[in-house]
Amino acid sequence: MEDLDRQEILDDVSYLIEAKQAPKLRAIMLDAYPADIADLLTHMEGDYRHYLFAALDRHTAADTILEVDESTRQELIEAWDEHQLAGLVREMNSDDAADFISELSPELAAKVLKLFEPEESAEVRQLLAHEEDTAGGIMALELVAMAQDSTVEEAINEIRKKADEIETINHVYVTGEDRRLVGIVPLKKLLLAEAYTHLSAIMNRDVISVLVGTDQEEVAKLARKYDLLSVPVVDAQGRLVGRITYDDIVDVMQEEVAEDISHMAGIASAEDMRDSSIIRTVRLRMPWLVIGLFGGLVAAWVLSFFEHRLQDNILVLMFFVPVVMAMGGNAGIQSSTIVVHGLATGSIDVGDMFRRLLKEMRVAFMNGFLCGALIWVIITIFWRSPEFGFLVGASLLCVMFIAALVGASVPLLLKRFDVDPAIATGPFITISNDILGLFIYMAISTMYFWYWQ
Repeated sequence: MEDLDRQEILDDVSYLIEAKQAPKLRAIMLDAYPADIADLLTHMEGDYRHYLFAALDRHTAADTILEVDESTRQELIEAWDEHQLAGLVREMNSDDAADFISELSPELAAKVLKLFEPEESAEVRQLLAHEEDTAGGIMALELVAMAQDSTVEEAINEIRKKADEIETINHVYVTGEDRRLVGIVPLKKLLLAEAYTHLSAIMNRDVISVLVGTDQEEVAKLARKYDLLSVPVVDAQGRLVGRITYDDIVDVMQEEVAEDISHMAGIASAEDMRDSSIIRTVRLRMPWLVIGLFGGLVAAWVLSFFEHRLQDNILVLMFFVPVVMAMGGNAGIQSSTIVVHGLATGSIDVGDMFRRLLKEMRVAFMNGFLCGALIWVIITIFWRSPEFGFLVGASLLCVMFIAALVGASVPLLLKRFDVDPAIATGPFITISNDILGLFIYMAISTMYFWYWQ
């Protein structure tokens, strides 16, 4: 929604709210997309927001509350009781219902689930039993599954029967004994087949599926690699238990990208851009800042360690500390970002560690040599000191080489130990390279002034 359009709509909606025209608001919002209504809600003041949300019909409200940001959703939830919330949950698919209930307090979630029929609450509890970031945690239970000896006509009738229950149907899942997944039939193939044809004759037997415990990031990679609209989920025995649709896969991709960017910036992934709580934001950002502070103190200690050794030359050396540290940081960030991106997209595997490191070492050496040669030329021309230019150039080469090696190797090592490699970028690389860069620069300078002068 464009800013100008949003402001115009906000003015019109605010006018209707002030006039207490709830029926008109409900009628207008029936034709609006839930994402657009959510966008309006996040840009409205508290009382106006609550009035608009309360004016929505139940189905629209259920779709809309899933689209708003976390802080707005919590505010809307706090204004409703368990009966109203239960009405919203009944309008949601099972995966959305489980996600929504998981955000409620344990006491409120228990009250909401008590208002459901045992069969309905059992579905939600089944999904809540899985880890949040796994295939089981994001799957939906609504799907069309047929026995392999069923006919095309029976499958189409089943689709018609479940049309209101299932929002999107791309495949019919074919099961064998004990509900084991044996194949899938794309909707197009189903519509083109003769009515009397058995599903076993037209199904694709090479099924790409995931286990309930598979990490959601791996599910997203699989869907991206094979261009899947939905991914069936099976248990350890191969029995079909649910499916993950493309909208949930897109959400996972967005969530993982946001999490990686947060790690790269040294910000907790739980931070919400629209969260108005200053204390919460400070608490989320402080850990990396404190680590950076101590990293800076270590760098200061490195400088003080070499102070008496370089007492007569420390001033001229300090002129080039920003250059050495900045170039080392840039080289490290470049290498770490490339490796983290490759690991995230699957283009780099942990098995490629040595080949990847060898390439980064070659690139770092070439870049360091060229930058070192350039700084030597500049110092020789403007400072008329080729020896000192060689000192700074050699330091720059070593610092950039080590920084790139650290930047490339740390993400690969973290990935090998199942730790998110994104934390190796941003503040981590900056802190480590500041300390290493200063130490290398000062160590080379010490050797130069002690042994060659």
